[in-house]
This record gives sequence, structure tokens and C-alpha cells, in this order.
Amino acid sequence: MTAQVPAGGFESLEVFSDWCEEHGFDTVIPGTSDTNGAWIGKRVPLVDFVRMAGGEGVPYCNVLFAITRDGNENVFAPEGLETYFPTHRNGYPDIFFRPDLSSVRVLSWHRNTVMVNGIYHLPDSAEVPLTPRRVLLQARDRLRALGYEPYVASEFEFYVSEGTPETLRQSGWELKPLSSRAYTYQVFRSSLDQDFLARWWGYLQDAGVHIEALNPETGPGQYELNARYTDALRAADDAFIYKNGIKEIAALEGRTASFMALPNGEWAGSSCHIHQSLRSTDTGEPVFMAKGAHGASAELSQVGQQYVAGVLATLREFAALYWPTINSYRRARDYSWSATTVSWGWDNRSTALRVVGEDPQSMRLENRMPGADVNPYLAIAATLAGGAYGIEQKLELPRPVEGDAYADPSLVKLPGSLEEAVDLLHGSQVARELFGDDFVNHYVVTLRAEIAQWKKHVSDWEVGLYFESA
Repeated sequence: MTAQVPAGGFESLEVFSDWCEEHGFDTVIPGTSDTNGAWIGKRVPLVDFVRMAGGEGVPYCNVLFAITRDGNENVFAPEGLETYFPTHRNGYPDIFFRPDLSSVRVLSWHRNTVMVNGIYHLPDSAEVPLTPRRVLLQARDRLRALGYEPYVASEFEFYVSEGTPETLRQSGWELKPLSSRAYTYQVFRSSLDQDFLARWWGYLQDAGVHIEALNPETGPGQYELNARYTDALRAADDAFIYKNGIKEIAALEGRTASFMALPNGEWAGSSCHIHQSLRSTDTGEPVFMAKGAHGASAELSQVGQQYVAGVLATLREFAALYWPTINSYRRARDYSWSATTVSWGWDNRSTALRVVGEDPQSMRLENRMPGADVNPYLAIAATLAGGAYGIEQKLELPRPVEGDAYADPSLVKLPGSLEEAVDLLHGSQVARELFGDDFVNHYVVTLRAEIAQWKKHVSDWEVGLYFESA
């Protein structure tokens, strides 16, 4: 039986150190998410972690926020940019990771190791404004200031292929999915895969991730994982751990787990659905359902309407947070289970936002726009911040879509490309108010660098079509 982290974490570094020694943990991985959602960390002996965490923090070169997704190039800040951006102009100085001891998790697929999440800080102790976990905390605290505690659950879909990332890269990404066809919800398929699925499930349970369901999905070798509903920070930490953990565990077993939005044009896309609701910070009671409403006559409360209206109103301007890659937009196709319009409805899976629930405890908003390629901190921050904006501005919720949102020509379309989405985010005063200029400017520059990389690439499709015929 793997040691269980005490509920609420640890009250001090001394208590944490004693617990680690008692249970045989001699290595700590302190670190958190970079802009793209990758886990950035170092393996540090317990005694050295305690020493550094008790001082300025664990040092990291701030270039980690100025490297392209492939790790091959640096992203350079434009001349004249005055907001915070790691740069060669001052030699990429250190930033310091300071741990949140309530976030400790056991990593049983590592040897005698625990991880701890937290926030990066500047030498003057100010928080690095680019840290995705910090962006989420700002959105959560905005709702807390309004008197509400956000609760979240995530659903992620992912593909599993035979072969490690290295062997697949050497093959030119010749994917070998676990199955040759889809087995949507079929127990037969998960029975064939149960040996390694049970191991994965056990590892994630050891890490404190409560999985409520795991099932085959609509693509060959595709699975969906549903995590338990919990407070927003815990939910984001869970999603961050299981996205990175599943990829690590799969690679250790000779497989590749991919959260790419659409790895093959003939397959189903991989989504991330974010379920969310609010509870009163005074009473702890859920607040989304109108008083007296129930069952078939379920109705959103005024604050529930304002929250949904805010998420709806910001979908286009926040699209780059929900759809952060070139590939994200290939998934956004009609009748693909992906959102394509600015829309909401009651239990309607053709809309971007689905409201569902039969009683106050189950009434919730499901944001169906994000793909599995999201950074969970930023996607959850975007939907919470949009909801807070709706409450603050007392936005009115338009009528729900009652039929097929894909076939309704009156609905506004979501952005059709990363370029369009980045331009919308760059010009969004709402995003700058909610996330800050430092984060928005950095995120925009980072994605524009990725777009520039893509534009220099000549695809196999282009060569096949034009090399002879042109």
C-alpha cells in the first residue's frame, strides 16, 4: 500500500520532511506547468529541497518560458515590449519555485519520489505573471471575491499507440493504435487492455487522482478519463498530473499516449470537457439552480445565468486558451462532437456550452469547446474568468439553442484558425483585464512564434499534390 498524503497537505517543511523520511521518500520533484502544459521540474534530494524551499526557493532559468514547444528554438520578445518576458538581453536570470505544500503527490511510477506543485517567483519575491497555475489562482480568487467557490471536473480523451515517442519519431510518426477500429464504450476492448489500464489507474490513485470512469472512445485506441468533481485548483492539479503521468507511464511500457486534438483526419478528435459550478463561500451551498426549480423544470438561478453568459461572451476572445495549437482547429468540425459556434443549450451536445442537472447538487455547466491539447490550468482559468466577468457585468443570457447548433446559420462561428484566435486574444480588453498584460503579451508572442514555425514547414500533402502537378 502506497503512503497516502495527509488531507490538506503539510503545515511546514519540517513536517513534510519527517513524513517523507518515515515513508522512504528520498527524492522530490518541485515544479509546475510551462505555458504549453509540459511538466517542468528537477529531481532533488529531500534534504536539498527542504534547504532551498526554506530559503529563496528552487532556482530555474527563466528561459523555460521562452522556449518553443519542440525545445529547438527560443522565442524572442519583440523590440519595445515593456511587459515581463524572459530575454537574452538580460541573460535569462533565475526565477525561484516556491512550493505549495498542500499539493504534494506520491509518484509511484517513479522511485521513492514525491512531487510538489507551486508558483515561480522573481528575485524580489513577486510572482512570475506567466505561471499558468498562478493565472488559474487569479481566476479562482476573482470568483471568491464575489462570494463563490468554483468546483470543477475534467474529462480528457487521448489515443494510445504502440511504440515509444522515440520509436514513433524514427518511423516518421507511423501510428499503431491499440485497436484497428473504434470500440465506443465497449467493455470488450477495455477488457483486452485491462492489464496496463489497471496499472495506470493504480498509479494515478497513488498520486491522489480520483478517477470516476475510464472507457474506450470513438477512435481506434482512444480512451476517455473522467476525474472526480472537486475544488478548481485541485481539479486543475489532477488534470495536470494525469496528462503528464499517463504519457510518462505509457512510454515506460513501450507505448505513446497522445492528447493531440486530431492525430489523424479519419479519426475522432480528442476533447477536454470542463464541468463547473459555484458554491456560496458563506453557506457552502450550490448556487446555479433557481430556488424552487427541480427535475424536468430545472432553471438556472440569476447568478447561474450571468456566469454562463460570461463564459459564452468570451468564447471567441479566449479561443486561443481553449484551442492552443495549429492542430486544435482541425478537430473543430461539424458533427464531430466539437464546438463550432458560440452557443449554449440544455443537455445539448451540439452547442459549445451544455447546461445539465436535475437538482441543485448536479446543476452544472459543461464547457465542450476545449480540446485535449489544452494546458488544463489555462483552460480552466479561461472558463472561470469568463464566468466571473459575466457576474461582474450582470450579463444577460440569450435564449438556448433547442435544436442542431451545427445547422443553425444564425449562430456566430468560433475562430477557424490559431492565427484568428491569437489576434482576438491580443486585442481583447477583457482578457487583458482578467489575465493581465504580462500574460496576454507573452502568450500571444509564444503562439505567433509557433505559427511562424508552421508557415516555414512544407507538408507531405503539399509535396504529394504539387511536386509533379505544378
